[in-house]
Amino acid sequence: MNKVGRPNIRYSTKLLLLSGFISVLFLVGCTTTTTSSIGSNQKVDPEKVVENRLQLALGYMGQGNHERAREHLNKAMDANERSPELHDVWALLYQRENELEAAESHYKKALSFNPNFTRGRNNYGLFLLRLNRTEEAYQQFVIGSEDLGYPKRAELFYKVGITALRLNKNKEAEDAFTKAAILSPSMSAAYLELAELSYGNGDYPRAKALLDKFNSTKSNASAKGLWLGVRLERHLGNRDAEASQGMALKNLFPDSEENKEYQSWLRNERKTQ
Repeated sequence: MNKVGRPNIRYSTKLLLLSGFISVLFLVGCTTTTTSSIGSNQKVDPEKVVENRLQLALGYMGQGNHERAREHLNKAMDANERSPELHDVWALLYQRENELEAAESHYKKALSFNPNFTRGRNNYGLFLLRLNRTEEAYQQFVIGSEDLGYPKRAELFYKVGITALRLNKNKEAEDAFTKAAILSPSMSAAYLELAELSYGNGDYPRAKALLDKFNSTKSNASAKGLWLGVRLERHLGNRDAEASQGMALKNLFPDSEENKEYQSWLRNERKTQ
């Protein structure tokens, strides 16, 4: 007590802070088990441990710190070495390190532990596509697109379409792009691919309608869209619209492959005139 009989407030505050600090240390030290009032231990959920470790590993991967990421992945392995999500992240890590055999091994493990793990199947498909193993990638995307509950199913159908195009499976590509557009009406890329297919089939009015749909769902112009527009307007006899889109292609995307094709097209026309 001080001279006027009041408690020492500073001293009491220090005691409270110290008590709180000790409590925090106690909680941190008990991350693996908790003790009830009667002394029985409750084990932490292994799936929760894996989930937390994966979040930490992905965070370190994002920073480029692979060693710390590997530490958390190994600790997740201790909790559940059969977790498909865990092997998916291992595969992503090895893929970044260009250890392709190890990456593929983990993708296959992830899918063997859970064949319905669509996110892992999507990642495996992208991995195969980067290696130009297009047929295998196509098959992975097709299987993944059958998952009715997958939140990014429209994107999977779009990937089915892209890989089908590379394999000259135009009918399968058209069906996939159509499904992608149905599932996600704002997916502008699907309309552009459908417009290209219609143009290739000689159905210019349908191609024009699909290109207009693409332009209405995309805020910015694209080189591919403008180049298709140039060719379409030529077939439809709209020379002013053709010249306008050609000028936009030249000004907005001067170094694009589409502009190079356009300039080559113009030079060939001048030679034949």
